[in-house]
Amino acid sequence: MNPLVSVVIPTYNQPALLLETLETVAAQTFRDFEIVVVNDGCTDDTLERLAGWGKQEPRLRVVSQPNAGIGAARNRGIDEARGKYVALLDHDDLWMPDKLAAQVDFFARHPECATVLVPWAYSTQPGACSFDAAGITDENGIMPHPMAVAATGVVFLLSSSIMFDRARAAGLRYATERQSIEDLPFQIGLFARGPVGIAEAKSGKVLMVYRVHAANYSSQAVFFDNGLKMMRRLAREGAFADLPRRDQPYLQKFLAHLAHTTAVRQLRAGRRARGMAVWLRELPALLRRGHWKFALAFPWMSILPMAAVRRRWPLTGLPAEK
Repeated sequence: MNPLVSVVIPTYNQPALLLETLETVAAQTFRDFEIVVVNDGCTDDTLERLAGWGKQEPRLRVVSQPNAGIGAARNRGIDEARGKYVALLDHDDLWMPDKLAAQVDFFARHPECATVLVPWAYSTQPGACSFDAAGITDENGIMPHPMAVAATGVVFLLSSSIMFDRARAAGLRYATERQSIEDLPFQIGLFARGPVGIAEAKSGKVLMVYRVHAANYSSQAVFFDNGLKMMRRLAREGAFADLPRRDQPYLQKFLAHLAHTTAVRQLRAGRRARGMAVWLRELPALLRRGHWKFALAFPWMSILPMAAVRRRWPLTGLPAEK
């Protein structure tokens, strides 16, 4: 019989982190799951170490492919999944023991949902939920308008917090462009497939930890620059046409917020010319969406010492710098 949940983990050349992550999966109180690890062309001893770990865990399946990037690896894992639900997990993040149980229980009580998330925290503050889960859900833990929340810059959704109904998400794909925000098209697509719930929203109990370390792509300014260009292109091509009409203005507000974050990231990384290029390219959208103060201040901030820039603009938006 197929498992109820498929845990999908893409990996590339981080075996020590991966094995620590796998231990948190093996420790789940909910047991009806499989683990699909996608070996995205690892060139180290990842496969050997997985083989050793798998001797104690028969639910592990390893799927190998030539290196194609994290988006392509996620897509391959989703294609390989056999469960009714798919729980995504990065190879460096950590789950609390009740994470899967909380999401499966939420789906059982709210089968209309397409997606169920959990409260999560950064590893720098592992006991502090990164967002107010109760403040963005109704009395049942369901988000009435997730796109509107995303447009304000609240980061409530990360890949390792997601469990989704595989049938409802059919056809959705992660972007495969390297060093870009490959998860955003998939995540925004989920908003059009059904309600989004947050298990443990009322309690705010942290059930996933996003590990902060130097290897994370989200520390790279180029990640945001490429990702913003990709999202603008996809929007022009109609990739988000399935979103309800009420969500379309919020999508544009979200993209303006992403532009704000991207320009700041360039500046904080010392890429002053690139930051100005992003600002100039996005200026009309920033003004249309009400980012007047930022639009006017950015050119002046770009000539200040870096310490002043970082005091004025701490990191906001997508996951904090790692």
